[in-house]
Amino acid sequence: MSKPFQQIQLEFAQWLREETTQEKGFGSIEPRRTAIYKRLIHANIEQFIDSGFPVLRKTLDDAHWQQLKRDFIAQHRAQSPLFSDIGREFLNFLVAEQQLLSEYPDWLFELAQYERMEVDVQFADLESKYRPLDSFDAATPLYLNPTAQVGIFDYPVAQISSSFRPDKKLATPYFVLVYQNQHGKVQFIELNSLTALALDMLQQQPLNLQQLSEALSDQLPNFTIEQLYEGFAAIAADFAERFVLLDKS
Repeated sequence: MSKPFQQIQLEFAQWLREETTQEKGFGSIEPRRTAIYKRLIHANIEQFIDSGFPVLRKTLDDAHWQQLKRDFIAQHRAQSPLFSDIGREFLNFLVAEQQLLSEYPDWLFELAQYERMEVDVQFADLESKYRPLDSFDAATPLYLNPTAQVGIFDYPVAQISSSFRPDKKLATPYFVLVYQNQHGKVQFIELNSLTALALDMLQQQPLNLQQLSEALSDQLPNFTIEQLYEGFAAIAADFAERFVLLDKS
């Protein structure tokens, strides 16, 4: 009696996940053909991971990096069938399989999160209704670049490289803004906690300088509205020049 088709599918998927030192075929199909198919599947998945996490790849030794990819292919059950979502699925795998990361650097997961932020920003749609903020006053609405994301980390993820691998967490949270500039290039800016709070407010809704200063003063009673206004006016001018704060048609 032949097996149900769904059972054959499950067995074939499990066979594809496996990595064997001595290649064996699947069912009655010629082993050479199935081996080629398996290698192509693995190569495509690994290529997406390599391109999506280039810094992570460079900061790990090759043996650990290859093992991490093999574990992902063998163990993760993806929720999306799209190749373009492999990077996000890899991040989900790191979340779900924390026990596998014990032999890896403590900052690995945060670096992967940061690199995924960069990819999301790179492919975000910067709508044509936004334009550079050439000038503003106290009543001008400030629009945060819609591609912008603010991340909060324990490690200085934007600084990690093959030549810099932090050995401990920072004493205070590390805030970083990632956004797409007017030329479509991904940029990052390290932030202090006050600026990160202000950008979080602007991400929820546009505010002018006066409104923003008043909203900040509710959470920062040690500063006067005038101090907050003066401080963020200078930041707003810089961020307008960098295409972080925009005008809207």
